[in-house]
Amino acid sequence: MSAKKRGAASRLEEVLARLEHAELTPSQQASLEKLLDEIAGALAGMEAVLDQIEALLPDLHPAGLSAGPMGAEQMSLEEGVAPSSGKSSPGKSPLGADYTDYTVWCDGSCSPNPGPGGWGAIIDNGGERRELSGASPSTTNNIMEMSAAIAALETIPAGASVHITTDSRYLMDGITRWLEGWKRKGWRKSNGAPVLNRAYWEKLETLRDKRSVEWAWVRGHSGHPENERCDELANEARKALSYP
Repeated sequence: MSAKKRGAASRLEEVLARLEHAELTPSQQASLEKLLDEIAGALAGMEAVLDQIEALLPDLHPAGLSAGPMGAEQMSLEEGVAPSSGKSSPGKSPLGADYTDYTVWCDGSCSPNPGPGGWGAIIDNGGERRELSGASPSTTNNIMEMSAAIAALETIPAGASVHITTDSRYLMDGITRWLEGWKRKGWRKSNGAPVLNRAYWEKLETLRDKRSVEWAWVRGHSGHPENERCDELANEARKALSYP
């Protein structure tokens, strides 16, 4: 596959992941639905071609493929996990699973968005697990995603090393890629608009800076057991608002 085609496929995957947690106005949502219809039409026309490509794949596998760095990255993509997990504590050594004191999975839910929302988190420490959840009658999906991570970190002692897995690109990219730029610009985005949810970002940053935190992304609703459980916790907490 050409680099251009690989780039387009990767970009589509990332955009769709970000859309899952986007906060759109009604007019933006209407425009988005039209564009998604165009994508769906284009994808429908590709089915026959994809069948032919899949028929060729066994013959395209090179013999003796090693499980080197590229192989590991491909395995991560096939499993729906981002191959690179963002390290959000600059100047500290990269963490590995063997050195992580706490493992956290978190998720948020909001229906409609904005509207009633819930969040859920699982915290594992040496095989001992604890489940957390909460809800808000008026919120957004992004706030619930952030609330799950904040609540989990609040239960973990300062100085601990933590590995957090989320299905939110907003949370993952915000804390590992965008935060420092926002702060340099006085909490403004590249278009000059104020950054949403500043108080949550500041709270999350404070908690992160007192711990050594590694972040990873997993595709939502892909069968990941802990992610699916966090989704259940979030939805149960949200629904409990309507049915006490």
